Amino acid sequence: MVTDEDRRFWSFQPLQKTATPLADDPWVKSPIDGYVLRKIRLANQHPAPEATKRTWLRRVSYSLTGLPPTPKELTEFEADESREAYTRVVDRLLSSRQYGERWASHWLDGVRYVQEVGYYNFTDLGWRYRDWVIRALNNDMPYDQFILHQIAGDLLPNPNGSGVYGDGLVATGFLCMGNYDDQESDKDRLYSEVADDQIDVVTRQFLGLTVSCARCHDHKFDPIPISDYYAMAGIFMSTRVLDTRSRIGANRLKVRMLSDEEKKQRNDILRERDELQKQFDAMTDKTTPEAKRVERRLDTLKATPLPEDGEAMAAQEGAYSNSRLSKIGDMPVYLRGDYRTPGKVVPRGVLSVIAGKHAQPIGERTKQSGRLELAKWIADPENPLTARVMVNRVWQHHLGQAIVRTPNNFGALGQAPTHPELLDWLAKRFIDSGWSLKELHREIVLSATFRQQSNAPASVEADPENKLFSRFNRRRLTAEEVHDSLLFVSERLKLTKRNGNDARAVYTHTGHLKPWRFGQLFDSPATGTILAQRDQSTSAPQSLFMLNDNAAINAARGLANAADSRYKTNEARLNAVFKTLYSRPPSTDEAKWALDYLKQTDKPWTLYHVLLCANEFLHVE
Repeated sequence: MVTDEDRRFWSFQPLQKTATPLADDPWVKSPIDGYVLRKIRLANQHPAPEATKRTWLRRVSYSLTGLPPTPKELTEFEADESREAYTRVVDRLLSSRQYGERWASHWLDGVRYVQEVGYYNFTDLGWRYRDWVIRALNNDMPYDQFILHQIAGDLLPNPNGSGVYGDGLVATGFLCMGNYDDQESDKDRLYSEVADDQIDVVTRQFLGLTVSCARCHDHKFDPIPISDYYAMAGIFMSTRVLDTRSRIGANRLKVRMLSDEEKKQRNDILRERDELQKQFDAMTDKTTPEAKRVERRLDTLKATPLPEDGEAMAAQEGAYSNSRLSKIGDMPVYLRGDYRTPGKVVPRGVLSVIAGKHAQPIGERTKQSGRLELAKWIADPENPLTARVMVNRVWQHHLGQAIVRTPNNFGALGQAPTHPELLDWLAKRFIDSGWSLKELHREIVLSATFRQQSNAPASVEADPENKLFSRFNRRRLTAEEVHDSLLFVSERLKLTKRNGNDARAVYTHTGHLKPWRFGQLFDSPATGTILAQRDQSTSAPQSLFMLNDNAAINAARGLANAADSRYKTNEARLNAVFKTLYSRPPSTDEAKWALDYLKQTDKPWTLYHVLLCANEFLHVE
C-alpha cells in the first residue's frame, strides 16, 4: 500500500512557490542567478568571472545548435555593444533549423531511437519519428502536446479536420522502437516484453522513475506496488505496435498516413502543379495576362503544404488478436513477472502515489486502451514530476550537470536536487510559459550562471563536483558535434540535406547491424538503449582518429582550400582559421610559429590538421 509518508517524498510533492532571492544583486541577470548565488554565498564562495563574449558565443552556439559560430557571426557579435546583443544571438539560434536538429539528438538518446528498427525483418521507418521530433522542437510545440503526441498521437484529432492525423501517427513511433526478439514465436511472452519496454521508456523519459522494477514484485525502494505496474501494462496490452499476421517475429505495425480522399487531393495538387509548370515553361511571352494567371496559380499550389504520403511505424488501438489478452481491457498481475502464471486482474490506471484527480480506474472512463488518459495524466500541470524532469534535462545539457544528478531516477535511490527551489521555479516557469522549451532555453542561456568562466581554480578546489554551479563545466564535443564540426569548419556540411556523408550526424543511418564509428569513439549511446547522460571519455583511439582518419584530414584540406581562395596573405588566412576553429584570433606566439611553418611548406593543410587535433577545438569552454 502507498502511504501518506510515501507521498511526502520530495519529488512527489506539488511544485513549491518561493520568493526569488537576491533579485537586486548586480550579478543577477535572471531569477535563476538569485537561487544559484544564494547557495554560493552560503558556502562562502564566489561565482566565477564572466566569460568573454567570444567564449560565450561559441558556448551558446554549440549548446543550442551543435555547431560553432562563423567568423562573421563572431565579428558581428563583438561589434554589437547594445544591451540586446546576447538576446539577439539567442533568438537567431533558436529560430534556426539547426536548433531542432541538435536538441532532437538529446531527446533521441532517451527514447532508444533507431532508424532501422529490428534485427532480421527490420523496418526502415524510424526516420519519420526522428524528423517529427525535429519539426516539433523547431516549431516549439508545447511540451504537454509533445507528450500527448508520442503516447497517444493516433487518438488525437487532426488539426486540419481530415480523418487521418499523419503527424500523430508518426509521433507514436516513440512506442515502437524497443528491442524485442524478432524470432520469438511465443506471442504472449513477446507482448509482455513489448509492454515492459513501453512502461520503461514512458516512465523513465517523462517521469524520471524506474517503474519497470515493479514487474515481478513491489518496487524495492519507491512506492510503486506491482499492481501499479500491471495497471499501466493493461494500457499497453490494449495497444498494438506489432503486426499479428506473422507466426514468428516482431514486425512493426505499418499504418497509412493518408486516407484515400487525402491521397487523392494530394495527387490532384501535384498533377495540376506539374501541368501548369510545363504550360508556363512553354510560354514564350511571360508578360501576357494568361501567363500571369498561370504563374499566380502555380505560386499558390507551390505554397500549399502537402501532407506526407506513405506508411508510418505507429501504434494503434486494440489488443493483439493472437494473444490470450485479445481484447481491450484490464490484465492480471503476472506472478513473479512470469506471463505463464497470471494472478488477480487489476484495473488499468496510473501510479497511485501521484495519481491525484486521475485516480479513477481508466476502464471506468473510456472504452479505449487508456493511452490518451495516461498521456493527459503525465502532461497535467499538477503532475509533480513531469515539468521537474524535463527542466532538469534541459539544465543538464546546458550546464553540464543536472540539478538532480540522476535524471532518470527521481526516486529514493536517486540523488536529491542540489537546488530544489530553483528546480521548482524553473518547472513552474516552464508550465506558465505554455510549456515552451524555447523560452526555457532562453532563460537559462541568458543567465549570469551560464556566462561564468570554466577556468576557476578556487571553485574547483572548493567544489570539485560543481554542485554550487559556481563555474561553467567544460565539456568535450559530442560525437555528433565532432562529425558536424569537421564538415562545418571546412564548408562541406550541407545543412539542407538529410542523407549522405555531408549531412548532419542526426540524419546518420542507424540500426542494430550498422554501428556508427563516430558514436563508438565519442561516447554516443549503444544503438537502441535509453541513456539520460552520456559519458565523456578521453581515449587514445579518439586522438588516433583525429590524426589519421579521412574525416579530419579532409576537414583540414577543406579549411586550406577555403582560406586560400578567400584571403591573399598567410596572416589573413591564419587569423580566419583560428576564428573558425576556436572563435578567437591567434596569440602572438601562435602566430609567430604558425607563420614560420607556413613559409616553409607547400601543404598548409598540415598545419590546420594540427589545429583541428587540439583540445581547444574538441572542447567547449
